[in-house]
This record gives sequence, structure tokens and C-alpha cells, in this order.
Amino acid sequence: MPAMKYCRVVALCAVLLLLCACGNRAASGEKTTTAPAVQTTVAAQTAPADTQAPSGGGQTQAAAQTTQAETTLPYGLTLPEEDYTTMFTDDPNNKFIRAVAEKYGLDTSLLAAVYTEPASDSNQVWQFDGKTDASGKRLRNADTLKYVYGVSEDCTEIKRTGGLTGNDGYNAASGYLVFTTTKKMLLPQFQAQLDA
Repeated sequence: MPAMKYCRVVALCAVLLLLCACGNRAASGEKTTTAPAVQTTVAAQTAPADTQAPSGGGQTQAAAQTTQAETTLPYGLTLPEEDYTTMFTDDPNNKFIRAVAEKYGLDTSLLAAVYTEPASDSNQVWQFDGKTDASGKRLRNADTLKYVYGVSEDCTEIKRTGGLTGNDGYNAASGYLVFTTTKKMLLPQFQAQLDA
């Protein structure tokens, strides 16, 4: 996939997650004010994802370096100009995977995580349904994706979406948007790592 298309996907997912988080605060009864619509401009560059050798415990990681220009979002949120790396892991000792597994009582072998470095609140953990192929290898792809969990950097806030159903912390519209965007745009970027 061309680098610019990948950058747009990552930027779109980050914006959608931030917008969904803002919408959930309003739904929970917190005081909000309406901000005028603003124009968002994102200029990004990406280096191809590279796979790092596992460092014990069967950990799989991939990274993509992205440079993002300052972006102003609704509700007065601003994303500062910085370099960040999107990381993939299925290491059961990863803090995001552990936090989701503990909160929902899940088997960590069904989970994989995508998070940013430097740290941010735009982290996801993906839960797969556990289906296997004829040889017994777990299938981890868009068809077997069961839930997407949004996890804050400090792991104190965890939200779950299964699309229109199975939502915990997301309303139906936000949950559907996050789940569908992840399934169709973000997850395919890490299919090689999921298949490894």
C-alpha cells in the first residue's frame, strides 16, 4: 500500500478515536460546549513497516514511523507536531493486552495490540474469536475480529466495541465507526504480523 495512503489511514483512525472519545464524554453527562467546525489539515510521511525479531516469549512487533503536522480538531483539541511510531504486538505481557485481559477475563492468546510511541491515549487491543484453520493455527483477520478495545495510555480507561452490539463505553454510532474503521482500514495494515 502506498505510504501516503497508509498515513491517511493512521491519521483518520486517530481523529476518529479522538472524536469518539469526545462524544462519549457528552453522553455520560459531563458539561460540554459546542465548538465551531474547524478545518483539519494533516501532512504525513511514512516509512514502510518493518518487523522486528521476537525478543523472547513469541512477541511480534512492527513499527511505522510517521511525521504529523499540527492539527486542530473540534472541541479545541490540538495534535502537536511530532514523530510517532505505531507499534504492533501480541506479547501477553504488553500492558495494554494485560489490562484488557484482566478487566474482561480474557485469554491473552486471543489478543493483539496496536499502540503509539511516544505514548498517547490512541491505543487499541483487538480480540479475535479463536477460530482456527485445518492445521489448528488461529485465524486473526478482519473476518475473525470480535471486539476492538480503546485503551488510555495509563490503562485506566478501557472501552469495548463489537460494532453496533457488545459496546461498553461506546455508544452504538461511535462503536460502529471505530469497529468498522479498524476492521477495514487499520487491521489490514498489520495482516502480515497477525499471520506470523
